[in-house]
Amino acid sequence: MAQLGESIDVDNIVPERGDFEPLPAGPYMVQVIDSDVIETKAGTGLILKLTMEVMDGPHANRKVWANLNFKNPNATAQRIAQEHIKQICDAVGHTGQLTDSEVLHYKPMRAQLTIRKSDEYGDQNEVKRYSALNGNAPPAGKPAPSGNGQSGGGQAQQSKPSGGSSGRPWGNRAA
Repeated sequence: MAQLGESIDVDNIVPERGDFEPLPAGPYMVQVIDSDVIETKAGTGLILKLTMEVMDGPHANRKVWANLNFKNPNATAQRIAQEHIKQICDAVGHTGQLTDSEVLHYKPMRAQLTIRKSDEYGDQNEVKRYSALNGNAPPAGKPAPSGNGQSGGGQAQQSKPSGGSSGRPWGNRAA
């Protein structure tokens, strides 16, 4: 049992409901803020799970998710996921081998969203394409040019959590 040290009147708390409606289809400036690799339910493949955050416009701070099945016995599913990973790497200027998805975090890019209809789960956003904000990937080894941060294709300031040296949001938590 843990004493709270004060009384919370739960009868007068009105939960703020998040907006879970899909975003309208179209292009959005996003950045990956979290990633994880998990096994498929069947245990025969691997999925790169990405959480992205919209960086500008009326939907700023909304989340978008992508599950990229980059290792799968189904060659088509694997090819599509690997093509999306390639698009993301090109969009953020990552070249060479990708061994840690964290190198993709907090780097602005453009994501083209559509709406996938589902009677079972409700309508959901799906990313169809990733691209650099200026339409071209930055040259290898050079950061993308700075812009004015406007949604019309300019480069946004990278939003990175403060704290631990790893840049991970949990990096400043006490052990």
